Amino acid sequence: MAKIDDIYDDQDITPKARGSIHKTILSWFSEQQKGKVLDAPAGFGHLSMRLKEIGFDVVCGEIEPEIFKVSGLRCIYTDLNERIESPDDAFDYVCCVDGLEHMTNPYRAVQEFTRVLKPGGYGIFSVPNYSNMEKRSKFFFHGYLTKPKSFDDYARSGGNLFNFHNSPVTITLINLMFEINGLEIECILRDKIKTRQYLWLPVVLLLKLAALFQSEKNRRKYRYDLTLKNEVILGGNTLIFITRKKHASSQGAVQAAAVQCG
Repeated sequence: MAKIDDIYDDQDITPKARGSIHKTILSWFSEQQKGKVLDAPAGFGHLSMRLKEIGFDVVCGEIEPEIFKVSGLRCIYTDLNERIESPDDAFDYVCCVDGLEHMTNPYRAVQEFTRVLKPGGYGIFSVPNYSNMEKRSKFFFHGYLTKPKSFDDYARSGGNLFNFHNSPVTITLINLMFEINGLEIECILRDKIKTRQYLWLPVVLLLKLAALFQSEKNRRKYRYDLTLKNEVILGGNTLIFITRKKHASSQGAVQAAAVQCG
């Protein structure tokens, strides 16, 4: 039986993101109508290459374009904390794999992705799952959501903050970023099941039971619909969001297949 991470076993360069994340995203894209995709940050180009192979028109953006390795695709300098050099409503799809957590201004990044996305277009975002039980317990016992970094780490990285997880965004914060910019979450996909999360199932059931005794006002206020969602609280290392830009119009945007949540 093939491993879910085996997608790049024949590649000399290991992708920056897990192969299982790319595999899940590519599976979703394989069911969609072909169109123009912005892939940023593109990293070495693994996902861009595969999207091109299955028939999509791919534009690549990367803050270190010199690391991009795919021939036949152009990669342009893109600082997602600032601006994407593109006209408004230019892409049918935008794809940001493991990028937002590296931003010093993820709100700006989502704003820019939304600006260049056509009305009715799809935004695909993967971020570390900082809201599952494993991360919650680590924060309780250790006091951090992502591994601490020192000034020495900063110096060794050449003073490049984009090498760090600067913004460990939880489910409620990333949902706020999407809502502010008119992106609606249509589905949350998992790249793989993390079985040890289910050791926390009794605790999760108690949390869900406690939420039932809260007032409707408090359930809305604390967004239990998101924080106690099985894909989140019992989810693995990564959350993959399939979002859609509001004010959809049949003119100019591809009509994607119905999104299925597992």
